[in-house]
Amino acid sequence: MVKSCRPMLLAYLVLSALIGNLVPGMVPLSLTLEEVLTKIDQRGSTLKSMSSSISQKKWTDILEEFDQGESGRFDFLKDGDDIFLRRDILKPQPNSLVVRDGEVLFFQPKIKQLQKYNLGQGRDRAEFLLLGFSSNKEAMREAYDMRLGEKEMVGGRETYLLELTPKSEKISAYFSQIVLWIDVDLWVPIQQKLVEPTRDFLLIRFDDIDLNPKITKSRFELKIGDDVQVVGS
Repeated sequence: MVKSCRPMLLAYLVLSALIGNLVPGMVPLSLTLEEVLTKIDQRGSTLKSMSSSISQKKWTDILEEFDQGESGRFDFLKDGDDIFLRRDILKPQPNSLVVRDGEVLFFQPKIKQLQKYNLGQGRDRAEFLLLGFSSNKEAMREAYDMRLGEKEMVGGRETYLLELTPKSEKISAYFSQIVLWIDVDLWVPIQQKLVEPTRDFLLIRFDDIDLNPKITKSRFELKIGDDVQVVGS
Protein backbone atom coordinates (compact mmCIF):
# COMPACT_ATOMS: atom_id res chain seq x y z
CA MET A 1 0.00 0.00 0.00
CA VAL A 2 2.86 2.34 0.85
CA LYS A 3 4.62 1.58 -2.42
CA SER A 4 1.50 2.37 -4.46
CA CYS A 5 1.22 5.79 -2.85
CA ARG A 6 4.73 6.85 -3.80
CA PRO A 7 4.10 7.30 -7.57
CA MET A 8 0.98 9.35 -6.77
CA LEU A 9 2.92 11.52 -4.32
CA LEU A 10 5.74 12.02 -6.81
CA ALA A 11 3.25 12.91 -9.56
CA TYR A 12 1.56 15.42 -7.23
CA LEU A 13 4.85 17.12 -6.35
CA VAL A 14 5.91 17.32 -10.00
CA LEU A 15 2.51 18.66 -11.06
CA SER A 16 2.59 21.26 -8.27
CA ALA A 17 6.02 22.41 -9.37
CA LEU A 18 4.91 22.69 -13.00
CA ILE A 19 1.76 24.61 -12.11
CA GLY A 20 3.80 26.91 -9.87
CA ASN A 21 6.19 27.70 -12.70
CA LEU A 22 3.30 28.55 -15.01
CA VAL A 23 1.48 30.96 -12.69
CA PRO A 24 2.18 34.54 -13.97
CA GLY A 25 4.07 36.70 -11.51
CA MET A 26 4.71 33.87 -9.08
CA VAL A 27 7.95 34.30 -7.12
CA PRO A 28 10.41 31.38 -7.44
CA LEU A 29 10.89 29.21 -4.37
CA SER A 30 14.21 30.89 -3.63
CA LEU A 31 16.12 33.87 -4.96
CA THR A 32 19.78 34.67 -4.53
CA LEU A 33 21.04 37.72 -2.66
CA GLU A 34 21.85 39.41 -5.98
CA GLU A 35 18.34 38.75 -7.30
CA VAL A 36 16.71 40.14 -4.16
CA LEU A 37 18.91 43.26 -4.29
CA THR A 38 17.99 43.72 -7.95
CA LYS A 39 14.27 43.55 -7.05
CA ILE A 40 14.80 46.16 -4.32
CA ASP A 41 16.80 48.28 -6.76
CA GLN A 42 14.05 48.13 -9.38
CA ARG A 43 11.40 49.10 -6.84
CA GLY A 44 13.57 51.92 -5.52
CA SER A 45 13.95 53.39 -9.01
CA THR A 46 10.17 53.76 -9.35
CA LEU A 47 9.28 54.56 -5.75
CA LYS A 48 8.51 58.25 -5.32
CA SER A 49 6.31 58.13 -2.23
CA MET A 50 4.85 55.77 0.34
CA SER A 51 2.29 55.86 3.12
CA SER A 52 1.55 53.23 5.75
CA SER A 53 0.56 52.56 9.32
CA ILE A 54 3.49 51.88 11.61
CA SER A 55 4.00 50.07 14.90
CA GLN A 56 7.21 49.74 16.85
CA LYS A 57 8.43 48.27 20.10
CA LYS A 58 11.73 48.31 21.95
CA TRP A 59 13.43 45.17 23.26
CA THR A 60 15.65 45.62 26.33
CA ASP A 61 18.08 42.73 26.41
CA ILE A 62 19.02 42.90 30.09
CA LEU A 63 15.32 42.70 31.04
CA GLU A 64 14.48 40.27 28.23
CA GLU A 65 11.24 42.06 27.43
CA PHE A 66 9.57 44.50 25.04
CA ASP A 67 8.11 47.82 26.12
CA GLN A 68 4.41 48.59 25.57
CA GLY A 69 5.09 49.71 22.00
CA GLU A 70 3.88 52.62 19.88
CA SER A 71 1.71 52.99 16.78
CA GLY A 72 0.93 55.67 14.22
CA ARG A 73 1.52 56.72 10.60
CA PHE A 74 4.52 56.84 8.28
CA ASP A 75 5.00 58.89 5.10
CA PHE A 76 7.87 59.13 2.65
CA LEU A 77 8.45 61.37 -0.37
CA LYS A 78 11.30 61.55 -2.86
CA ASP A 79 11.54 64.74 -4.91
CA GLY A 80 14.60 64.56 -7.15
CA ASP A 81 17.55 64.19 -4.80
CA ASP A 82 15.55 65.50 -1.84
CA ILE A 83 14.16 63.02 0.67
CA PHE A 84 11.26 63.77 3.02
CA LEU A 85 10.16 61.48 5.83
CA ARG A 86 7.55 61.76 8.56
CA ARG A 87 6.62 59.39 11.37
CA ASP A 88 3.68 60.35 13.59
CA ILE A 89 3.21 58.29 16.75
CA LEU A 90 -0.41 58.52 17.85
CA LYS A 91 -0.48 56.02 20.75
CA PRO A 92 0.30 55.94 23.59
CA GLN A 93 2.23 59.24 23.65
CA PRO A 94 1.82 61.48 20.58
CA ASN A 95 5.03 62.70 18.93
CA SER A 96 6.28 63.47 15.43
CA LEU A 97 9.61 62.83 13.73
CA VAL A 98 10.33 64.66 10.47
CA VAL A 99 13.40 64.44 8.24
CA ARG A 100 13.66 67.17 5.59
CA ASP A 101 16.12 69.72 4.21
CA GLY A 102 19.06 68.09 6.00
CA GLU A 103 17.35 68.37 9.39
CA VAL A 104 15.75 66.00 11.88
CA LEU A 105 12.83 67.47 13.83
CA PHE A 106 11.35 65.70 16.84
CA PHE A 107 8.19 67.27 18.30
CA GLN A 108 6.63 66.26 21.63
CA PRO A 109 3.36 68.17 21.98
CA LYS A 110 2.68 67.09 25.57
CA ILE A 111 5.78 68.84 26.91
CA LYS A 112 5.67 71.47 24.13
CA GLN A 113 9.21 70.82 22.95
CA LEU A 114 10.76 70.65 19.48
CA GLN A 115 14.24 69.15 19.12
CA LYS A 116 16.21 70.04 15.98
CA TYR A 117 19.30 68.31 14.65
CA ASN A 118 21.27 69.37 11.59
CA LEU A 119 22.46 66.29 9.72
CA GLY A 120 25.17 68.25 7.92
CA GLN A 121 27.88 65.91 6.66
CA GLY A 122 26.52 63.12 8.85
CA ARG A 123 23.56 62.25 6.68
CA ASP A 124 24.40 58.57 7.13
CA ARG A 125 22.97 58.83 10.64
CA ALA A 126 19.47 58.95 9.14
CA GLU A 127 20.17 56.55 6.29
CA PHE A 128 18.71 53.55 8.13
CA LEU A 129 15.27 55.17 8.07
CA LEU A 130 15.10 54.73 4.30
CA LEU A 131 16.83 51.38 3.93
CA GLY A 132 15.05 49.31 1.32
CA PHE A 133 12.67 52.10 0.33
CA SER A 134 14.91 54.31 -1.74
CA SER A 135 18.19 52.42 -1.77
CA ASN A 136 20.15 51.12 -4.73
CA LYS A 137 22.11 47.91 -4.46
CA GLU A 138 25.50 49.48 -5.20
CA ALA A 139 25.07 51.98 -2.36
CA MET A 140 23.91 49.18 -0.05
CA ARG A 141 26.95 47.06 -0.96
CA GLU A 142 29.24 50.01 -0.24
CA ALA A 143 27.70 50.67 3.16
CA TYR A 144 26.91 47.16 4.43
CA ASP A 145 28.02 43.56 4.54
CA MET A 146 24.86 41.66 3.58
CA ARG A 147 23.50 38.18 4.10
CA LEU A 148 20.25 36.72 2.79
CA GLY A 149 18.41 34.62 5.35
CA GLU A 150 15.51 32.22 4.98
CA LYS A 151 12.04 33.27 3.92
CA GLU A 152 9.73 34.23 6.79
CA MET A 153 6.03 35.04 7.13
CA VAL A 154 5.32 38.44 8.69
CA GLY A 155 1.69 39.39 9.29
CA GLY A 156 0.57 36.80 6.77
CA ARG A 157 2.94 38.12 4.10
CA GLU A 158 5.89 36.24 2.61
CA THR A 159 9.23 37.99 3.02
CA TYR A 160 12.94 37.59 2.43
CA LEU A 161 15.08 38.26 5.49
CA LEU A 162 18.05 40.51 4.70
CA GLU A 163 20.72 41.03 7.35
CA LEU A 164 22.92 44.13 7.09
CA THR A 165 26.09 44.80 9.06
CA PRO A 166 27.29 48.43 8.76
CA LYS A 167 30.81 49.00 7.49
CA SER A 168 30.87 52.58 8.77
CA GLU A 169 31.95 53.12 12.36
CA LYS A 170 29.52 56.04 12.58
CA ILE A 171 26.53 53.83 11.79
CA SER A 172 27.74 50.83 13.80
CA ALA A 173 28.03 53.09 16.84
CA TYR A 174 24.23 53.39 16.63
CA PHE A 175 23.31 50.00 15.16
CA SER A 176 25.52 46.92 15.06
CA GLN A 177 23.06 45.15 12.76
CA ILE A 178 19.98 46.02 10.72
CA VAL A 179 17.55 43.34 9.59
CA LEU A 180 14.98 43.94 6.84
CA TRP A 181 12.02 41.72 6.02
CA ILE A 182 11.43 42.35 2.29
CA ASP A 183 7.90 41.68 1.00
CA VAL A 184 8.07 39.39 -2.05
CA ASP A 185 5.23 41.25 -3.81
CA LEU A 186 6.00 44.88 -2.96
CA TRP A 187 9.82 44.55 -2.69
CA VAL A 188 10.00 47.04 0.18
CA PRO A 189 10.60 46.28 3.88
CA ILE A 190 7.47 45.53 5.88
CA GLN A 191 9.53 45.05 9.03
CA GLN A 192 12.85 46.42 10.29
CA LYS A 193 14.99 45.42 13.24
CA LEU A 194 17.56 47.97 14.40
CA VAL A 195 20.03 46.28 16.75
CA GLU A 196 22.15 48.43 19.06
CA PRO A 197 25.66 47.46 20.28
CA THR A 198 24.05 46.70 23.67
CA ARG A 199 21.85 44.06 21.93
CA ASP A 200 18.77 46.13 22.64
CA PHE A 201 16.76 46.59 19.46
CA LEU A 202 13.84 48.45 17.93
CA LEU A 203 11.37 46.37 15.92
CA ILE A 204 9.33 48.36 13.37
CA ARG A 205 6.36 47.07 11.34
CA PHE A 206 4.78 48.72 8.29
CA ASP A 207 1.19 47.76 7.45
CA ASP A 208 -1.47 48.95 4.98
CA ILE A 209 1.31 50.04 2.63
CA ASP A 210 0.35 52.37 -0.21
CA LEU A 211 3.08 52.83 -2.82
CA ASN A 212 3.34 56.09 -4.78
CA PRO A 213 0.32 57.87 -3.28
CA LYS A 214 -0.05 61.59 -3.94
CA ILE A 215 1.83 63.36 -1.12
CA THR A 216 2.89 67.01 -1.15
CA LYS A 217 5.83 68.61 0.66
CA SER A 218 3.41 70.36 3.01
CA ARG A 219 2.87 66.99 4.69
CA PHE A 220 6.38 67.31 6.10
CA GLU A 221 5.87 70.70 7.74
CA LEU A 222 5.37 70.75 11.51
CA LYS A 223 2.84 73.22 12.88
CA ILE A 224 3.78 74.29 16.39
CA GLY A 225 2.60 77.07 18.68
CA ASP A 226 4.56 80.07 19.91
CA ASP A 227 4.79 78.48 23.36
CA VAL A 228 6.83 75.50 22.09
CA GLN A 229 10.45 75.37 23.28
CA VAL A 230 12.96 74.75 20.47
CA VAL A 231 16.08 72.82 21.48
CA GLY A 232 19.18 72.04 19.39
CA SER A 233 20.78 73.43 16.26
